[in-house]
Amino acid sequence: MKGDFSRVSFDPRHHFSQVLLQQGRVTLDADPNEQGAILLHYLRTMALDLFGPYAAPAGHPGFGLALDDDHGLALQISAGRYYVQGVLCESDGCNYLDQPHYTPADGKDGPIDALRRWLGSASRDASRFWVYLRVWERHVTSLEMPHLREVALGGPDTCSRAQVVWQVRALDLAEVDKRLQGRIEGLKKRIEQTEDEAERTQLQAQLETLQAERDLLRESPEQACAVPLHLFERDPRATLTLRLQPPERLDDPCVTDPDVAYRGTENHLYRVEIHRGSDSGAPTFKWSRDNGSVVTRWVSGGGKRLRVASTRGFADAQWVELSDEDDDLQGRPGTLCRLGSVDGDELVLASDAPRQANATSKVRRWDQQARGDVSLDDGAVPLRPSSGLEDDWIDLEDGVQVRFDPDAEYLSGDYWVTAVRTTGDTGWPVDGDGEPLAESPHGVTYYHAPLGFVGLSVNGAPGVLAPCTCLVYPASTCEPRAGLVSTPKTPRKRKDG
Repeated sequence: MKGDFSRVSFDPRHHFSQVLLQQGRVTLDADPNEQGAILLHYLRTMALDLFGPYAAPAGHPGFGLALDDDHGLALQISAGRYYVQGVLCESDGCNYLDQPHYTPADGKDGPIDALRRWLGSASRDASRFWVYLRVWERHVTSLEMPHLREVALGGPDTCSRAQVVWQVRALDLAEVDKRLQGRIEGLKKRIEQTEDEAERTQLQAQLETLQAERDLLRESPEQACAVPLHLFERDPRATLTLRLQPPERLDDPCVTDPDVAYRGTENHLYRVEIHRGSDSGAPTFKWSRDNGSVVTRWVSGGGKRLRVASTRGFADAQWVELSDEDDDLQGRPGTLCRLGSVDGDELVLASDAPRQANATSKVRRWDQQARGDVSLDDGAVPLRPSSGLEDDWIDLEDGVQVRFDPDAEYLSGDYWVTAVRTTGDTGWPVDGDGEPLAESPHGVTYYHAPLGFVGLSVNGAPGVLAPCTCLVYPASTCEPRAGLVSTPKTPRKRKDG
């Protein structure tokens, strides 16, 4: 979350249960933020333990699928609640083509969404589609939602929000099969390359399971709702290590080694974020010393001159990212451009902006620069995989260095944050010998759940071929009714997706 925070202190590995304020002490933003994170972690973990990976409460089930042909064929999403990995998703009911946070591609700026094409076709083919729910949490400020400002106080920027975003998406089963085959081939390649016997055995077991489940999906999709979820499994090797550059060794015993740890004069919350993911070529990253929180609304203008709401925090020769609401909701990066100068309420770019402003456009500052052995690729730093050599470390600034693990798959939006202090403390986890540990991305975490299969039935009529939603029932068997005494009911079994 790209907020103006002093630090992000919540870490589930500490197993804290509460933040306790003390009298007469300084309170930072990190303290109440951590209290909220502790409680949210508790509630979502409990929901996951009780409901499983995905389920709807029987009294208010949501995200049921139904085809409506009153005014052309349309896929309707029912109102109600659904829990995905413990995260509560709430639907007010909508059409697949008109969701609150997602609009399937209409084909104007690229390939049309496969299910959208099928729904609007006069003569529908025999394609079948796996419909699923995609869930994550995003950071929302007054830039995205102006009503968060208190107008009675002149509209100051105060607290920001975290918002649960859900999107109902669909994949053609032929595409699912193709991608599963790609994962199978990837596992075979890793088995051939690994020299560790235990790892080879583990990978072989994963391969056999995936092959068997893909065969089941081909033969009987209604019995294999969860099989396509394998498409979203992450490579655990996608990690980053951060450190402060160690002191140089001098051969002269009479000269004290200089302290070249953190050389910055201010405390910062550093953010390292993948810009271009592995699926779009060689991955790159961008970084910010202020957690990417320096951002302003792009009001109007185009070409080289962008009129913005505020130029505070922007300066000549910086790199800025032009993006909008669609980029955020699609999980894709914006466009990086170099600033030539700042002129009043305008940001003057070194070259023409490749896009035009709209109602949700914004400009965000990043701090990477080409210096020393660090070069830039379209404004971002190429991600050099580690080979275990000392020179694999990539310099950010003032002694802060990062290193990425080799042969891993990185996704656009993966990020890591750490608070670096003038005392030389980075807050980065270390092992028993004080060496920095490799950390998996701190976010963004996406969760997925199957909803059902859509296509032509055996009689050639379009319909929901098989629902995949699961229901959970209250632990209590009581159903109070006016003037009646309820009788215990036989517990129903949970439908397994």
